[in-house]
Amino acid sequence: MNVIDLLKEKSDRLAKNRAELMELVNPQVRGYFNDAINNARNNQWLGWVLDQTKLGAGSETQQGAHAWPEKMGSDAQEMLQQLSAQMNQVTLVGEWLTVDQERINRFAEVTDDHQWIHTDVERAKEHSPFGGTIAHGFLTLALLPKLIGAVNPDTPPYPGAKMVVNLGLNQVRYPYPVKTGSRLRASKKVIHVALVRRGLEVTEEITVEIQGCRRPACVAQTLMLLVF
Repeated sequence: MNVIDLLKEKSDRLAKNRAELMELVNPQVRGYFNDAINNARNNQWLGWVLDQTKLGAGSETQQGAHAWPEKMGSDAQEMLQQLSAQMNQVTLVGEWLTVDQERINRFAEVTDDHQWIHTDVERAKEHSPFGGTIAHGFLTLALLPKLIGAVNPDTPPYPGAKMVVNLGLNQVRYPYPVKTGSRLRASKKVIHVALVRRGLEVTEEITVEIQGCRRPACVAQTLMLLVF
């Protein structure tokens, strides 16, 4: 029995014995938990999470690929058709952005990462194999929304979506370091889209190019929830 099956079995067992368990709980504590659960279900995001838990890991994507939820509107359907038609095609190439020492120093201040290879210009010139300071890998990653224009409210990347939720990253690689003063730009393509109960789950592949360099600074797969 795998972990998911084990958790599901325990969940079913608890659900069957829920009434007995609740009778053993202090009434005041029982009321607190009931209120907390009801509040969570009334919250759009937490309600979605509870829905996913009930469905079980992976089942939402598998079921959603075959049936469109009745409550989903035309905006979501149009977005699904558009993304499906553009699958694995580069749909955006962003503007160039210079990563200078000031930007690197500000990132070091925010993250408390003052490793000399990023912030000590003189020491990096003498001892770094790159001949100078380089940007933090996480700085390049943090610049992805800016590089693909996702932070511009006038040109939202997914028009019609009420909300875009960052669900995380599937994979990140830094094939080549970003030397101070380098210019970066990013391109993106959608590599997967799945129907979920509240909208669409979209996986993008973003490649960050260094001007004058054949190897990219970063290649990342980002995962987002589009809520309609």
